[in-house]
Amino acid sequence: MNKKVSSYIFGALLIVFGLIFILSPESAFETIVLIAGISLIVYGGLKILLALKSDNPYASYTVAGSIFSIIFGIILIGNQNAAIKVIPILLGIWLLISGITTLLFLLKTNSDRKLIIRPVLKIIVGAIAFLLPVIPIIATGIVLGVILILSGITTIMNIKDEEVIYKVKVKK
Repeated sequence: MNKKVSSYIFGALLIVFGLIFILSPESAFETIVLIAGISLIVYGGLKILLALKSDNPYASYTVAGSIFSIIFGIILIGNQNAAIKVIPILLGIWLLISGITTLLFLLKTNSDRKLIIRPVLKIIVGAIAFLLPVIPIIATGIVLGVILILSGITTIMNIKDEEVIYKVKVKK
C-alpha cells in the first residue's frame, strides 16, 4: 500500500472515530478510561522498578506518585462508571502528587532548571482539575471528537499539498 492510500485511510479513520466521540461520548470515554487504567498500571510499575534499580538516593521521591498511578489505574479498570464521575478529582490529586514529587526530585538533584517546567505545569493542571471537578464527560467527548475530525480532514488535505510540493518547473 502506498503512502497516499494509507494517508487517506488514516484520515478517514480519524474522522470516523471523531464522529463516534461526538455521537456517543460516554462509551468512547469509557474505552479511554480502560486504556488509561492499563497505561497507568504499567507506567507506575515501570517507574517503581526504575526507582528500585536506581543508584540515586533521591529516586524514592518518584515512588509515591508511581504507587498512586497504579492505584488510580486499578480504580479506572475496576469500576468504570464510578471512575468516570470522579476522574477530574482523582486526576487532579494524581497530577498534584506526581508534580510535587517530581519537582522535589529535580530540586534535590540540582537538575537542569528547564526540567522544572513540566512538574510545575502538572501541579497547575492538577489544582484546576481538583478544584473544578464539574467538567462534564460529554463536553470532553465532543471536544475530542471535533479534534479528531479536524485532524482527519487536515491529514487528507495535506496529501494534496504534498503532491504540489514535488512538482517543480526547471528553466532551460
